[in-house]
Amino acid sequence: MQDVVNELKAFVRFFGFWLLICFFDRLIFVSFFYDKIGGARSEEIFRMFYHGLSLDLSTVAYISALPFVIYSLLSFFPKWQPSRGWLNVYTFLLLSVFFIISFINVNVYREWGDKISKRAVETFLDSPSGALASAESAPILVPILGIIIAVTASYYLYLLLFRNIQFGNIKSRWGMALRFLLGAALIFTFIRGGYGRATLNPSKAYYSDVTFNNHGAVSTQWALLRDYFKSSTLMKSPYQFFPNDDSLSKYLEPVFAANPDSAVNVLTVERPNVVLVLLEGFVGDLVESMGGEKGVTPNLENFIQQGLFFDQIYSASDRSDKGVIGTFSGFPAQGPESIIKYISKHEKMHAFMQELHSAGYHNSFYHGGQSEFYNVKSFMLTHGVERVVDNANFSATEERVSWGVSDHVVFDRMIKDLREEKTPFYSSIFTLVNHEPFQLKGTYKFGSDSNANKFRSTAYYTDSVLNDFVEKAKKEAWYKNTLFVVIADHGHRLPAEKYELSHPNRFHIPMLMFGEVLKPEFKGKKITQIGNQTDLAVTLLNQLGLPTNHYPWSRNLLNPTTPQVAFYNSKDAFGIITPEQTVSFDNIGKVINYEANKDYPAEKTDSLLNIAKAYYQSVYNQFLKY
Repeated sequence: MQDVVNELKAFVRFFGFWLLICFFDRLIFVSFFYDKIGGARSEEIFRMFYHGLSLDLSTVAYISALPFVIYSLLSFFPKWQPSRGWLNVYTFLLLSVFFIISFINVNVYREWGDKISKRAVETFLDSPSGALASAESAPILVPILGIIIAVTASYYLYLLLFRNIQFGNIKSRWGMALRFLLGAALIFTFIRGGYGRATLNPSKAYYSDVTFNNHGAVSTQWALLRDYFKSSTLMKSPYQFFPNDDSLSKYLEPVFAANPDSAVNVLTVERPNVVLVLLEGFVGDLVESMGGEKGVTPNLENFIQQGLFFDQIYSASDRSDKGVIGTFSGFPAQGPESIIKYISKHEKMHAFMQELHSAGYHNSFYHGGQSEFYNVKSFMLTHGVERVVDNANFSATEERVSWGVSDHVVFDRMIKDLREEKTPFYSSIFTLVNHEPFQLKGTYKFGSDSNANKFRSTAYYTDSVLNDFVEKAKKEAWYKNTLFVVIADHGHRLPAEKYELSHPNRFHIPMLMFGEVLKPEFKGKKITQIGNQTDLAVTLLNQLGLPTNHYPWSRNLLNPTTPQVAFYNSKDAFGIITPEQTVSFDNIGKVINYEANKDYPAEKTDSLLNIAKAYYQSVYNQFLKY
């Protein structure tokens, strides 16, 4: 009987130790983001632990499985009894990995608004230097010290708890067999979360209408592990709300219903040169004309007074890889996936540069960073762009920041090259300085005491070098026959730091057209129609009189009959915006996580949500077909 008691004691202590470590992980996360907790904080913290318990138990079961199997099987062979040394090493290594993930997760969540995931790990593996550059904007010393302290303290606790505890106490064959069967059944039960038809998933921990509370309840390590072992998002859509039949198109008809004869032409020439500036992370809160802060982008304000400004535009998603596709291909974001990662897929889609190339345009793309990152280079070269100029095309003496060559250097190179370019030409540039870690070689206009002020300063720099570029362009022969287009790749949490990823303001971006080729009556005009970054493709091609049939997800924003609706998308959620209501849906917890107008009739909100569900289900179906 004593051997059974000793075995039970060893098992309970090991299981309880790791359960305590899971609790500690949640405590780390909550302590870093304490101000984000919605509701009565002490009560909500308790609820996070309670509702996250099933995922914690599953995590511990995964951790316990290997030692349990080894001890159970080897106990049948007395001569092969393993020492405790290997378990000590296993525990130490696992604690190290566990807390490295815990503290990296803090920085990932701060920047992305999502917990660490397969996407974050793949981003690091694709470009370690880029990921480390992003991390520079977050405090590094605290996580490193935290990892060291947490691992050391936890391992010391482990040694203390198991000082007099031994495994493999049961000696009888029947006892060993019974232990193996019962232990395996228990571990399997905890891993799976029960014996219902549905296996354990993150929504099990969801309990609140506050997104952060749900994120706090979900076990960080369990969710990351599941991200790697769940069904491939290349084989199965995460958006399965309706039958894949005509019902989807019926939901979407109101979004794309427009009278083509109502479109307006704003250009004085049919084939102007086109210069497109894709601004890194330029959220609407930086632009006074969009309700943002005053004095951050004074030159953009001047361009707005001279151009045609779209002030109700929302980005396709929250990351650059999806912003590039949304801008140039007019294709919406795909939640947990990104089509630009798959060359075999993105080669099959169109980008508006192909239509320009077919119309006789000479196309080029400029970026100070590595254009291979996110497969941007392959995307450009397979979609009508003849020349890609990036970090590799500049000498080692040129001014650089963490991500690559400074924007003003790249703008100067663009001016020099366009001087020799045949017309009509199309040229685009993707800026990079306004990206974490918000690094400048010169003066920080708003100081560098906080990330928010560094962000304002790099935005001010970007605004300044854009103005310098235009001033230099005015001296070139091609200037008078050129349309300038300015749009952001995505929004940002800064400088406001008050909007969660479910809030539409995180996706609110500027879109502007200006230049001598604009008709006088459209200079200084604002278009207040709600639209998407993805609508630029058809809007631009319509102005140039070029085909738009390859861009079914893009709409003409210069057609007053185009419905006022926009969509936004992050890894685990999506939203829809109309003049009357904005609603966001968490696709993990299957709950509404943001609702702008609480007084809006529930049936109308549900109807809007169905449109958004059908939209992203259809988008993902298309992604899978490519």
